Amino acid sequence: MKKMIWVFVFASVVGRLSAQEVIQKTIGLRLGYDAQEISFQHSLTTGNRLELTLGVNTFGRNQAGNLCRGAGLNGVYQWGTDLSSITSGLNWYCGLGAAVLSHGGLFGTGVLGQIGIEYCSHSPFQLSLDYRPGLYYLPGAGNTIRFSWNAPCVGVRYRF
Repeated sequence: MKKMIWVFVFASVVGRLSAQEVIQKTIGLRLGYDAQEISFQHSLTTGNRLELTLGVNTFGRNQAGNLCRGAGLNGVYQWGTDLSSITSGLNWYCGLGAAVLSHGGLFGTGVLGQIGIEYCSHSPFQLSLDYRPGLYYLPGAGNTIRFSWNAPCVGVRYRF
């Protein structure tokens, strides 16, 4: 009887271990006309993840019509959907997030949206194309909210 109980406990533990989702992480670059960033992604559940980026961003135009560029830290919660019916390894995603930015000695905040498509082959690399518009507020710089359309960006990340 004791052996049966131990076999049952062992089978339950092994079953739970194999049923757990493998948490994937990626690190790489997200590059475009309006953003040059280091990107880190961390899977939270199946289809959901958090992306953190740090780099140089464009936050819209100032009152003189010049581009406002500065350092930005962005965090986006993303929801993904599998498009394997089209081709294996293809996914699309969308997300919402926030930004903390610095421009000309001023610090501000922003709200972001994101939509993109990615390809994850059997290699450890992931390729993506996304679009991330945002609303940014820089106190002391005319106290206006700036909308930034931002150009699409290409991402190349290493999965581990």
